[in-house]
Amino acid sequence: MSCFSSATNTTTTTAPDPSKHVNYTVGMVLGVDDLTQEFAYLSGRDQWMARDLIGYGTVRGLKVATEIDSVKGPRVIVDPGVAVSPSGQMICVPSAQCAYLRDWVVEHAAGVKSAVGSPVASSITLYVVLCYRDCPVDNVPIAGEPCRSEDQLMSPSRVKDDFCLELRLPKVNPVLSSPPSPPSSPAELMFDSRAFQREEDAIRDFVDWFARIPVSSGPSTPLDQFLNAIRDGAQGWFSSPPPSSPLSDFMFGSPPGFLQINSADLCRYASAAMRLWVTELRPKWIVRWHGCAQSHFATDNGADEDCVLLAELTVPLDPVSPGTWTVPNVKVKVDDNARPYLVHLRMLQEWLMCVSRSASQIAPATLKLVNLDGPAARNLTDEQCVICNTGSGGIKLALPSTTTNDGRVIVIKRNTGGNAVDISAAATENIEAQNQTTISLNAQGKSVTLVANAKAKMWHVIANN
Repeated sequence: MSCFSSATNTTTTTAPDPSKHVNYTVGMVLGVDDLTQEFAYLSGRDQWMARDLIGYGTVRGLKVATEIDSVKGPRVIVDPGVAVSPSGQMICVPSAQCAYLRDWVVEHAAGVKSAVGSPVASSITLYVVLCYRDCPVDNVPIAGEPCRSEDQLMSPSRVKDDFCLELRLPKVNPVLSSPPSPPSSPAELMFDSRAFQREEDAIRDFVDWFARIPVSSGPSTPLDQFLNAIRDGAQGWFSSPPPSSPLSDFMFGSPPGFLQINSADLCRYASAAMRLWVTELRPKWIVRWHGCAQSHFATDNGADEDCVLLAELTVPLDPVSPGTWTVPNVKVKVDDNARPYLVHLRMLQEWLMCVSRSASQIAPATLKLVNLDGPAARNLTDEQCVICNTGSGGIKLALPSTTTNDGRVIVIKRNTGGNAVDISAAATENIEAQNQTTISLNAQGKSVTLVANAKAKMWHVIANN
């Protein structure tokens, strides 16, 4: 007669490997570790799919607002809602939550003191952050050794999904990485606003950089040069050895002036740019502690992978005594422009179909064309195409500031005549190169196409014929 083996799997303290699942065989004795491993595998694949295929951010609800309580002063309110964390955890806030800012400032006086600095600022920035948490619940009696205390006779039978809403201070000298360890005192409550959304910031920067590349009827930049220009834009992220801490930007500067895409090549070039994003850039900018191909810096805090930024608050302060402050009864500004969010597939489907229908009904745009006869001088405002006739004298054109004309394209052509067309940039701005403030069209039939780049304070020459 045989008997069951007493050498079953025992509970371990290390986290189970989410890439493993139990290989069930006849006669196998299952222990706690086996069931825990199977759950880790199934749950891990769900999180893996969310974080790598779908993304992270607010899914619905979680609006952040502020109001003034007549007794306790300003408070921040977060509506019920759902979010996905960078680790792929689903986070549910089942009911509205609130925090009184005056109480928070008093409780975190040491951190606030560091944040106001010297000279003392009149306000501080706080970040509203939502994090995933879980908690053990539903105690049940547990069989075991005799002579145990009452608290050892019960153990939680379930683990419940939960959440944590936090107000965080930014670092005094912010960098892209998270704090090296959780704070141990209020004075250490200094976090970087980008610590838990590096990939979100990288996505926005990459798309903004790509959108600045002009699409025209001229020849496309050769594809290999185009892709190398994107790599050059990422600069230090491709250094050897790789950087040991995150850099201050993702796509540095603006696309070089020689880049352009013929409209017929746009699909092919955009597809190539997306391949480069997937295969080379995204692996450098994600923050992963879980699943396949983990990637993070030593200075990053793993706990932040379960957190999502909801909003930034600008909180006014009034001094009470040296080293202490209070929050006056005035409106607190809420800025959620940096909040990552996810739009569900049905909305994207309807939106894309509607936009494509609407776009097909839009009449072709006409350019505002101006003819100028020299001698003349003109400060350009909303002109898009300027034809210059210089038979009777030269023409001087002053370009508008790039600050209010970002992405605008102007075409200038010298049509007839023997005098030059002189084109100058606004004060403190340049044309095509640093310290070049003017260009001239010195030959009949000569033309130039310029695009404004507000970030670089420069008009780029994208065509010169």
